Amino acid sequence: MKRSDVLRSVISGVHTDHAGYQALRRLLDEQFDAALRHDTQALAELGTRISTQVALLDESRRERMRQVALLGLRAPASMEHVIALFAQNTRDAVAQLWNALEALVVECKALNTRNCRLMMEQHAMMQRVLDGETDTYAPT
Repeated sequence: MKRSDVLRSVISGVHTDHAGYQALRRLLDEQFDAALRHDTQALAELGTRISTQVALLDESRRERMRQVALLGLRAPASMEHVIALFAQNTRDAVAQLWNALEALVVECKALNTRNCRLMMEQHAMMQRVLDGETDTYAPT
C-alpha cells in the first residue's frame, strides 16, 4: 500500500470517528435524560447501544494504529508525526480535523463522568431510602 493511500485511509477513519463520537455524544445525552426520568428500560437499551458504539470506536482506533505503523514512523508515533507527512497545503486542515476529534473525545469522557456521577448519586439515595440512614439510631 502506498504512503498516500495509507494517509487517505487514516483521514477517512478520522472522519468516521468524528461521526461516531457525535453519535456517542447523543447517546450519552439520551442516557442522562433517561437517568433523570429513572427510565430503567431506556437505560438498559442505551447501555447496550453505548457499549456497541464504544466498541466500534475502539476498533477504529486500533485500525488507525495499524495504519500508522505502515507509515514506518519511529515508535511511539503520534498524530502530530502523521500530520507532518501531509503536504503543506493540507496540513492545517488535517490538524483541525484531528483537534476537533480530540475535543469530541474529551467532551464524551466528561459526559460519561457526568452520567456516572448522577447514577451513582441516585443509587446511593435509593440505598438510603431502602436501608435507612446508617447513623439514624447511633448512640450520641
